[in-house]
Amino acid sequence: MAHGNAHGRFSQLIDAAFAAGTLTAIATGGALLGLGWREGEAGRVFRLAGRGLLERFGVASSAAPLTSVALGYLHHLIIATGWGVLLALLVLPLRGVTRITAAFLAAAGYAALALWVLPSTLRIGYAVTGTPAGVVAIGGAVAVALLGAVWVANGEGYE
Repeated sequence: MAHGNAHGRFSQLIDAAFAAGTLTAIATGGALLGLGWREGEAGRVFRLAGRGLLERFGVASSAAPLTSVALGYLHHLIIATGWGVLLALLVLPLRGVTRITAAFLAAAGYAALALWVLPSTLRIGYAVTGTPAGVVAIGGAVAVALLGAVWVANGEGYE
């Protein structure tokens, strides 16, 4: 019976981590839209990310402007969800105030990695968030998403 209980607990952790990934994609998507609005174009970050990805594949992005936005948004969904799941797997097994502190530390750790280590293809927001202003916005959104995931995990019975 204990084995079944451990399997159920692991399954709950995975579910909570994917919920955190979804929250991360949503929260960071809002932050990226805000960064774009600040520059006068809401979809700017997605367009620039898609353009960078298309050019990596040798496709002239000016020949496919809508494709660049769609590809940039798809990149965001995959990368942000992946980071959210990964960070949640580190944070959610913890308890109490330690879990909340870990959520902030995980977001700060992601921000530091994004600013100094990660290549643009592995960053939320691609190369646009390689500046301190972009990293702070995304790091804040990641922290909010992880804290939201803590609340969701507690509500779902994963404590």
